[in-house]
Amino acid sequence: MKINKNKRGFTLLELFITLGIAALVLMAGVPGFKSFFRRLELRNGVRTVTAALNTARYKAIMMNKSVKFTMGDNKIVLKEKRGSRWEGFLHFDLSEEVSFSINSSPVFTPFGSVAPLCSIYVKNEISQYKITLSIAGRIKVTELKR
Repeated sequence: MKINKNKRGFTLLELFITLGIAALVLMAGVPGFKSFFRRLELRNGVRTVTAALNTARYKAIMMNKSVKFTMGDNKIVLKEKRGSRWEGFLHFDLSEEVSFSINSSPVFTPFGSVAPLCSIYVKNEISQYKITLSIAGRIKVTELKR
């Protein structure tokens, strides 16, 4: 058998087979990536809410004023009391890919405590978290089983 040493490269058939195998491997991984990014968006939403709650508590203590935490229209607004009105002074944007619900608008006092107590639910089609705010202003995050 004679071997031609001058022949180099791949045949068209070898190239198509390699591309086909690579496409199959990539298609098998796509659902895993989608699930990964949905979980990432959910965790980011939880972090945003907890950061806003911590910021509200620290601002109330630092400014020696009551600070109200409100949610709506895919944003969180921290408000301070000026006279008889609440005026927003800090905004946090929320992801549209995650749904948020809250049962009350807590007000942080200059002592760091909060009233009324509240629960915030952060969820998407993958999972759901419950963020609970205690009277002392402590934040507890719990993943709920679906």
